[in-house]
Amino acid sequence: MISMQSNSPLPIRRAIVKSCLLVACIGAGVFMRGALRAATPAPASVKVLNAWSRATAPGASVGVAYFEIVNSGAADALTGIESPVAVRVEMHSMSMDGAVMRMRPVASVQVPAGARISFEPGGLHAMLIDLKQPLQQDQRFPLTLLFEHAGRVRVEVLVQGL
Repeated sequence: MISMQSNSPLPIRRAIVKSCLLVACIGAGVFMRGALRAATPAPASVKVLNAWSRATAPGASVGVAYFEIVNSGAADALTGIESPVAVRVEMHSMSMDGAVMRMRPVASVQVPAGARISFEPGGLHAMLIDLKQPLQQDQRFPLTLLFEHAGRVRVEVLVQGL
């Protein structure tokens, strides 16, 4: 009598290998879908527009930068600013107290949902402290704004004349 049963483990091995390959392919597909999604940046809800600065006199140790923040998403906060043209960048507010102009450092600036915040002469501005070289008309330099939720937003600043 011939037995139909095989004592060979080969069919069982093939089934295990096929199962492992199937699981590996499914896992790779899930991983790749997530990797592709991560590689495609979400549309930015915070934009920085119209960044400009003024030229500085030779030997000047401070400069200034102005720009507009437009927030089309949820509320956020500007927590810092960086630029390679200065040792440090501080946010300042300027106001008039009678005939006296007051300038004060600001730790952060709230950017409500749907808001437009202007950094402009006579108001909020970015102080470029300990400039590494004078800012010259028509020069461009990078400014990176650090937001609590939107992260780092880099913009090019155009230097205008005095």
